[in-house]
Amino acid sequence: MLLIFCRSIILYIIVLIVMRIMGKREISQLQPFEFVISMMIANLATIPMSEVGIPLLFGIIPIFALLIAHIVLSIANLKSIRFRGLICRSTQNNNS
Repeated sequence: MLLIFCRSIILYIIVLIVMRIMGKREISQLQPFEFVISMMIANLATIPMSEVGIPLLFGIIPIFALLIAHIVLSIANLKSIRFRGLICRSTQNNNS
């Protein structure tokens, strides 16, 4: 029981750090790719948290891989209007 508690605390801290690096926003402000990455990170953290037989690194490594994917997508989103159109919903008002 103590092992599961310690694993939970470790994963909580890692997920908290990763989410802070990604930038905390309200759910309504998330782009679709940001929402998907957030959901995947939450799912990846629960598996090694509850299963003692699964090494902790099997959850930590994919979480950091998703962080890198998020950073790459965010940079591509800023640099390319075409790419932004593919992955982001339109929030512009056409009444200009």
